[in-house]
Amino acid sequence: MRLYTTISTAALMLASVPASTASSCGAVKISQLSVDGRTDAPLGLGNPRPTLAWQMIQTRDCPASDEICPGDRQTAYEIQAAATVDDLRAGRLIWKSGKTEGNEQNVLFGISLTSRDTVAWRVKVWDALGQPSGCQPLPLFVRHFDIPSGRDVADARLYISGVGMHHATVNGEDATDEVLAPGYSNYQLSSEYRTYDVTNALRSGPNAVSVSLGNGPAYVRRNVRNPAVGRNAPYSWWESQLMGNGTLSAGVTTGSNNVRLSSVARYNIGGSINIDTGDGGDRLESRVITAIDNGTSVISFTPALEQSHKAGAKVTGSGNNIAASDPSAGAAVTPRFIARLEIMLDDGSSTIIVTDRSWRTTLGPLVTDAWYSGSDYDARREKLGWDEPDTDLKSSVWTSAGIAPPPNLATKLVARAAELIRKQERFSPVSVTNPAPGIWVFDFGQNIVGWPFITLPELPAGVTIKVAPAEGLNANGTANQASLGPGPRGSDLFNTYTTAGRAGGETWHPRFNYFGMQWVQVTGLPPGFEPGPELITGIRLQADAPIAGTFTSSNARLNRINKMAHYSFASNLMSVFTDCPGREKLSYPADYTRLRNT
Repeated sequence: MRLYTTISTAALMLASVPASTASSCGAVKISQLSVDGRTDAPLGLGNPRPTLAWQMIQTRDCPASDEICPGDRQTAYEIQAAATVDDLRAGRLIWKSGKTEGNEQNVLFGISLTSRDTVAWRVKVWDALGQPSGCQPLPLFVRHFDIPSGRDVADARLYISGVGMHHATVNGEDATDEVLAPGYSNYQLSSEYRTYDVTNALRSGPNAVSVSLGNGPAYVRRNVRNPAVGRNAPYSWWESQLMGNGTLSAGVTTGSNNVRLSSVARYNIGGSINIDTGDGGDRLESRVITAIDNGTSVISFTPALEQSHKAGAKVTGSGNNIAASDPSAGAAVTPRFIARLEIMLDDGSSTIIVTDRSWRTTLGPLVTDAWYSGSDYDARREKLGWDEPDTDLKSSVWTSAGIAPPPNLATKLVARAAELIRKQERFSPVSVTNPAPGIWVFDFGQNIVGWPFITLPELPAGVTIKVAPAEGLNANGTANQASLGPGPRGSDLFNTYTTAGRAGGETWHPRFNYFGMQWVQVTGLPPGFEPGPELITGIRLQADAPIAGTFTSSNARLNRINKMAHYSFASNLMSVFTDCPGREKLSYPADYTRLRNT
């Protein structure tokens, strides 16, 4: 697993265990798990087949006018059990019920246990609306290492490529002032990597390098819902194409050059097949597909397998790396990254840290993350100091990172030639209005592209603030998002922040997406709370390209027209030149051709 400074093929990458997926979040959660009526995680049971039980709690209010509330009833459940918590997280199960229709909340364990067996178990339920409990938050990764006492760091470079987006820190400090890295790519062909000089961030003794990941433009799906905060119809101009995903119908031996699958749908000749993606990727083998037989559900590939694989092993596929215009060029790729930290010490010795299973991972406070519709961040899930060297990575919260395949075996790692995206300006509101009870609208006085930055006073834990960016206002003064356009692409575009209840207040901004906005509408503040203008500020983002020229005159109208033109172009100068920063966020040839000289 290596990353070189020259262009190379993307080798194996790291992902959370299980691999992070952006799934629906229902409006219910599980509580009061019990074993034979005991809720104290009992040590020592006399029953080889105990009864597992749970309760379901609704996580948001349901107006009385609703015909159906999510928590009205359970419609299905699924239990998974393993020998240890780590095995449970890695999917190494000793028993699972499978998705079972019904409202039963007392279930007999599916196999007989023997003396001194240990079991870790979990349950997922589906609510009255058919939505599953819980969700899959975005992952965090940490690697601890030591620099010998008395040694100084002469030079240190961090090379990293995150799919879809990454944010790296060293000893708790940002590795760079770049944001929204690494930007747009056709991941079936290439993935950009970054090189960060982290010499001054390292120190003698314990150190930590850490990475958080977002979906970015690599995983764009309208099923990234979170009914608990009202995200029921996420807006998205387009969707990533789901590729092959199934299991081996029969085991295969070393030397095999074909496999029979549960389904061969959405695999591509010339693309990749990834065999045995479970168990942390320890047995993962990726191959180039040479033939697909739909009649027998057999896929042939090259080269031959170097290991045997059991029936039921997980298998995935890539998009098509041949035609950039092929729909599968936008194949859905869940978050993963590859990195290499090269450290040169003052005595001439060196240390190299690569992405392998010695990294530790956990699921973070970013509960949902969507390139178009926004993020949901639950600060109660934060692990303060998680990216610093004194974090206890041996606790049950953390597990070994899993090996994941690159988006495609043909994917190349390429260096970025263009300017990086950075913070450019901070805008304070010119006015704050209260057009309706509980609704506050902040006006920056200028249409910008970037992040709403939230500064909250001390509030109780569990308060969910909804922040909706807009480029227009309705007649009643509330936010108007009509520029997104009507149609079946969804309507929800906002960010939410759920407070941790910290003394002294809290601050937050989205990290892995951006928005076009002049106005920001805020709801969810406690009753009677009247915000000041400091609650929301705007951070303008742009690729850090030099300004070629300026214009000024004695005519205020001409100056205003020039300013409008400046911000219009700046708002679309991101990792690629886009057509608009809200509705589509895409680089169309016509836009680029007509505007490149500007």
